[in-house]
Amino acid sequence: MKKILSMLFLLMYFISCSTESNSVSEKPEDKNKKTVLKVVPQSFIAEIPLQVEESSGLLLYNNLLWTFNDSGGENKLFGLDFSGEIKKEVAVENAINVDWEDIAQDDKHIYIGDFGNNNGERKNLKIYKIKKSDIDSMDTVEAVEIKFSYKEQTDFNYQPLSNSFDCEAITDFNGELIIFTKDWVNETTSVYKIPKTEGEYLLTLTDTFNVNGLVTGADISPDEKTLAMVGYKDFKPIVWVFSDITENGFFGGKEIYMELDDIFSAQTEGICFTGNDSLLISCERTATYVQQIFLIDLKAINN
Repeated sequence: MKKILSMLFLLMYFISCSTESNSVSEKPEDKNKKTVLKVVPQSFIAEIPLQVEESSGLLLYNNLLWTFNDSGGENKLFGLDFSGEIKKEVAVENAINVDWEDIAQDDKHIYIGDFGNNNGERKNLKIYKIKKSDIDSMDTVEAVEIKFSYKEQTDFNYQPLSNSFDCEAITDFNGELIIFTKDWVNETTSVYKIPKTEGEYLLTLTDTFNVNGLVTGADISPDEKTLAMVGYKDFKPIVWVFSDITENGFFGGKEIYMELDDIFSAQTEGICFTGNDSLLISCERTATYVQQIFLIDLKAINN
């Protein structure tokens, strides 16, 4: 998504220092299964190259962090080492970056979500499916297309930042691709499942959840027990973590809602697990932040 943060952030921005581990303070919450926390993320890569200043999705594969620029950027994946240096670039020659937003993987493939829909009028939503073996061995690859539309969407009028069918989050679970919408109207997220095979699909809503914000990325832990979503609410980055997920639903277990006040106005976009207990979060370059990656240690939060 093109930068929507403005110079107003300069009036609202404040700076605080992070500690060597997450700083956490808990807020009271009526809902027994939900915990609300104030969390200070650690700096993981203080600045990633300007080549990916609009870093959107984030994925850990083959000891590299894979990311890309969002709408209008190159049709290219960038593999970064943990110091932030670009170690590999892979162009997807038969793809156009209309609005790439998130990235997911399974054992054999990587999936790029070209489904950003800020204005609510797109009719060419798709996911690019790429073989990992090609990414490992080549600098230019080809993808197959998984095209889709939403059964519930009947209005395709121009509605900038005021529609319910934007999307910036995808992950893999139980043999299917799962996408989570970014609902500008209701600040909820809708869940849709998509087959991994090439084709064109009409998706039917499977679930909704009130995230009280805008979802910009999602990932599931390697043990497939935990879902994490990143986003923001009124310029404040937020993270949701859902434990005990099952094939019957993601939102029936324990919920942790994190408010990242100390990086207020950072445009958080990508999220990925680096293990079952740690998260990396990327943010785009804005007036108040350089493009960079943060770390959240879930073990410190859960203990």
